[in-house]
Amino acid sequence: LGSWGQGLALAARAGAVLADLEFVQFHPTALDEPKRPMSLISEAVRGEGATLVDETGRRFLSGVQGTELAPRDVLARAVGNHLASGHRVFLDVRERPGPTFARQFPTIALACKEAGIDPARDLIPIRPAQHYHMGGVAVDLAGRTSVQGLWACGEVASTGLHGANRLASNSLTEAVVCARWVAESLRGIPARRAQQTFASDSPSPDPAAVRPVLSRALGVVRNREGLEAAARALLPLAECADATSGPAVVGLMITIAALQRRESRGAHQRTDFPLHAAVARRSEITLEAALRTARELEPRLECLT
Repeated sequence: LGSWGQGLALAARAGAVLADLEFVQFHPTALDEPKRPMSLISEAVRGEGATLVDETGRRFLSGVQGTELAPRDVLARAVGNHLASGHRVFLDVRERPGPTFARQFPTIALACKEAGIDPARDLIPIRPAQHYHMGGVAVDLAGRTSVQGLWACGEVASTGLHGANRLASNSLTEAVVCARWVAESLRGIPARRAQQTFASDSPSPDPAAVRPVLSRALGVVRNREGLEAAARALLPLAECADATSGPAVVGLMITIAALQRRESRGAHQRTDFPLHAAVARRSEITLEAALRTARELEPRLECLT
């Protein structure tokens, strides 16, 4: 199935509050190839001196503070904007790291080889790729959600640790530390018999219809027009009892959260609200609230079943 937010869908349908869903981190340098998911090229490569250039060989980041070592959100937008203007973008490792590249980064070197690229001679084509979701099920320090008897930890949870823009590898630290806190919170609590079960013959989730909608509206940059169009497209899918409903529920909630944050902050960049508010705040949303907001965006499509 891949990863489409199964945990978020389950928690949302149970009535849980979800938080900070609009903050979706894009890795700025993924290997631009037909294979999905695309292979990531670590910022450690740029830390060793690799540069970003376009098809003319020009380093186009001169106006970006930090250039190749800028934060992920800044660099992802710079690369995305250059691609949107009709250019191609490449990572140049030929001089630095140069001959030590394959030894220092064997996994990345293998991915390049499988794509028919020789980093010692060729420029490596790259583009931003969706990488990590800072949002999730809202929890306290013990991992408790808004639903009694439901705990969450790991990438499905939103602890607030990452804010609007996660630092590399902090998710591993969060998962290890918060898992212990959840375990300590659960110690001594007796197990309860399940009051609700899921039908074994329910359709397997299919995110295929949702992906292009989210790719258009929830990329590196967003705007009201695109987000409202996405909400209208996702609403009938989320309300239908078929294979698209689970992914559509998650996509719709992310879309509404992004629509309601009328500012740019961290990984959430809106062209119609380019500045950030003076006071940072977390966002919270339920499935009921997301559906209600989407239904108010007339006209709407009906479920075709």
